[in-house]
Amino acid sequence: PLTCASQTAATSPRSDLTGATAAVAQSVLSIRATVSLKPGYPQAVARTTFYLVDDSLSNILKSAGVTIKGRDGKDKLAQTEDDYAIWFGFGANNLRMLPIGDFYGKAMATLRPHILQTVISDFDGKARFAPVKVGAYYLLGVARTPKGFAVWQLKAPLDAATVSLTLDERNAAVVQ
Repeated sequence: PLTCASQTAATSPRSDLTGATAAVAQSVLSIRATVSLKPGYPQAVARTTFYLVDDSLSNILKSAGVTIKGRDGKDKLAQTEDDYAIWFGFGANNLRMLPIGDFYGKAMATLRPHILQTVISDFDGKARFAPVKVGAYYLLGVARTPKGFAVWQLKAPLDAATVSLTLDERNAAVVQ
C-alpha cells in the first residue's frame, strides 16, 4: 500500500504555540465490500483496489478540467458527480475502448497525487488502511460485476480511532 511517511506512525508529535508537544489523533479505516445483483445473494468484492484520497473524484477531475470526447468528437464536461464515477468505472473496465480508455488514463494521472493510500481487498471483500491523521477523506473503488462494474466514491469521515464502512450496491455511485 502507498503510505505517506507522516501517516505510518500511530501518533506524531505536534508543537503548539507554547512549545509543548501534543499527539495527533490517528484513525484506521476498515472496509467490507459486497455486491448483490440478486436480492439476498451478496458476493464479496475480492481482490479489488480501493483508494483513500484527499478529495472526491468529481472535485479532483473537475478542477483539473478532465473531459471526455463526446460522440461529436468535442470535449465534454461531466454534468453530474455520478458522470465522473460512471466514466471512471467504464474506463477501468474497458481500457482499450477510445475515448473512454483515454479518459481513464487522464483521470488516473490526475488522481495519483491525491491518493494517500491504496489497499486490495481480500477474498472476503475486506481491507484495512494504515492509520492516518483524523480528518475527512474519500474512499474510491471500482469493482467488476457479472454484468459490468460498481463504483464507490464515498466521503469517509475518519473521526474515531477505528472506522468501519460496509460497501454494497446501496451506497455505490453506480452499479451495472
